[in-house]
Amino acid sequence: MRELGFGLRIHWANTSDSDSSDLSLLDGIEKDRRNAYLREEDRRRFTLGVVWTKRLVAERAGLSPGEIALDRTCEDCGRPHGRPRYPGVHISVTHSGALAGVAVADVPIGIDVEQRDRPLTEVASHLVAPGERYDDLHILWTRKEALLKATGDGLRVPMTDLLVSGPGEPPALLGWKDRPDLPSRILLDDLEPAPAYAGAVALIRPA
Repeated sequence: MRELGFGLRIHWANTSDSDSSDLSLLDGIEKDRRNAYLREEDRRRFTLGVVWTKRLVAERAGLSPGEIALDRTCEDCGRPHGRPRYPGVHISVTHSGALAGVAVADVPIGIDVEQRDRPLTEVASHLVAPGERYDDLHILWTRKEALLKATGDGLRVPMTDLLVSGPGEPPALLGWKDRPDLPSRILLDDLEPAPAYAGAVALIRPA
């Protein structure tokens, strides 16, 4: 991964880590969300996301992780299941397989990881934009998911609205339907969080 600046910090954790069962940093809402997952692996991934989000934010804020209270209010419905927010820092969390990843930065950020054993051929028509060349759909997926997380759009925007660079070229956003000014502000890079996983991170520079 190249140096992207803007205070970027990324941490990867595995569900086999002892932190994945440590509930000491979870508040009541976060414990309720954890308990709502049916599978133990999902509960462990969620716990890792909370623990490392609070640790990275605390490091930046000069506080202890236990002092960090995250705002999870959903911007659409007002319920406490949105992406975590904390004053003065941008946060993105991702999970797949046995991995959980947390990224923090001074500017809007998106991070994504995808386990490679998940086939993506069935969603290719919803993923590959006209003019894109891609042999590795997992790289394409994680790049676009990271971009959509950074902008805050999520999957409300079709992935085919985004055009990214092809194989053998530096990762870059080349075009975004109806947003011609956005590509010049994007920093995009691929990540290799672990064997058999693809990952990507996207930052949005100030205008």
